[in-house]
Amino acid sequence: MLVTFLPMNKKIQINAGSNLFHAAMENGIDFGGVCSGNRTCGKCKAMITKGNNRKYSKEERKLLTEEERNSGIRLTCCFTITEDTCVIISGKKEKQSQVSRKEDKIEDSFGNLLTNSLAKEHYGIALDIGTTSVAARLWNLDRKEFIDEISTKNPQSLYGADVITRITYANSSGDNVRRLAYLIRECCNTLLLRLSAEHNINTNQIEAAVITANTTMSHLFLGKSVEKLAKVPFQGISYEGVKLKASDVGFQMHPNGQVYVMPGIAGHVGSDTLGCILAKDLNHAKGNHLLVDIGTNGEIVLAKEGELMVCSTAAGPAFEGASLHQGMRAIEGAISKVNIRNNLIEVELIGPEKGSALTYSMNRNGKAVGEIGDIYPIGICGSGVIEAISELLNNHIMDETGRLLGQEGDNNYVTLWKHHDKEVILTQKDIRELQLAKGAIYTGIMLLLKEAELSKSQLNYIYLAGAFGSSIDLKKAVHIGLLPPIEPDRINYIGNGALDGASKVLLGQISKAETESISKKIKHLELALCKEFQEEFLKAVNF
Repeated sequence: MLVTFLPMNKKIQINAGSNLFHAAMENGIDFGGVCSGNRTCGKCKAMITKGNNRKYSKEERKLLTEEERNSGIRLTCCFTITEDTCVIISGKKEKQSQVSRKEDKIEDSFGNLLTNSLAKEHYGIALDIGTTSVAARLWNLDRKEFIDEISTKNPQSLYGADVITRITYANSSGDNVRRLAYLIRECCNTLLLRLSAEHNINTNQIEAAVITANTTMSHLFLGKSVEKLAKVPFQGISYEGVKLKASDVGFQMHPNGQVYVMPGIAGHVGSDTLGCILAKDLNHAKGNHLLVDIGTNGEIVLAKEGELMVCSTAAGPAFEGASLHQGMRAIEGAISKVNIRNNLIEVELIGPEKGSALTYSMNRNGKAVGEIGDIYPIGICGSGVIEAISELLNNHIMDETGRLLGQEGDNNYVTLWKHHDKEVILTQKDIRELQLAKGAIYTGIMLLLKEAELSKSQLNYIYLAGAFGSSIDLKKAVHIGLLPPIEPDRINYIGNGALDGASKVLLGQISKAETESISKKIKHLELALCKEFQEEFLKAVNF
């Protein structure tokens, strides 16, 4: 059967009886689902204009509105191809394979690295493989000079938005592990080639690459089984750093170029967390410092007078909007800020240009105030949800248990923006999702503090790592109980600490031997084995 995907006008021959979601996935087409086609998230929507028999499954009747069903919207994970089909993918999703560039200048000063005298100039690349995105930073090794940084979506997201879903997919067959390894290696190599081409660098001049990643991503990059990462306790897993030739992983670099995958720590705490530790030199830090990387798998580091302890929490995809009714990533059209004042709900959404924003207001009766432009809210991202919940709590629209004051049950919701037939809502279920996520993070923090015999008031600084940390309102994050209650001026955003740490290793300020040594000295607290976990978690979910 011929299946046409619009607006990219991609035509693919697919066997009759094939599932649309999985067939598209095999051909690199992402519908935006986050449950790997397991019919639970309701995110893989597409309009079927040809070949749609409109025989809706029970999952579609539950997860699609009547209006969506009437307009021909289907969940692609529930759709079976029986004839030639035309599929329209929503233009509101992120552009596939979109590469974004970091424009801010990096002012870190790093040490020396011995260089190969065969080339005129010598370059290296640091890579951070995240579950959601992959970032690459190019350095001139001779001058210890930052050249450029770009990032793109992790193509493995076709097979699940979070590490657990991806582990499940990988564990179903050896071919799946090989597929995921190929995808991420090609993604890294593409970034490498893009950087070299845009800066007129011969790929032979790139002599070294250092990779940091969470435990699952490291294993999948190396083509290793992730079976033992699916259950606690995590035994028989190697966290050693790995040195490879560029040819081993298909990187188009200098023939003798070396690729170094940094060591992990333990459990789901990987080399990305180690990179953050190296970036802030926490193993030598005086005082008590907390480092939190908020994401689908939240990693937390506690440094007590240079002694390091870590843990990880399965926060889930709520902070990235994936598990929310109208959740989305922080892209154009996403509500990123919310304020409720004087009976007005004011929302700020991400605009079309980098760094731009638009603000709209609505009164509590649901009527828009002021002019409505061509760009309007289409969903809400993680930072927007944090702000919205803080404002709902502050204005007594929601109580401290997370219950919206209105009708009972999961069907309750609050409208954040509305204009004619378009609206963005936050549901009771969305709030519960965020409660579970923030509760997991806060529980990890509290158990680390207890293990170290420290109180919240004894923390000198909190460091937030990762892209998400840059966009949240610190006061509101503290207000809803995501972070401990300390003064906002003692909470610092450190950016991509994982990539900063990888850069230090690339440039030789920290040797590979020292990197390995530090990773082995870090104590890992396995939360699943903590007797107090349930008690702390039940306290942490409330606001």
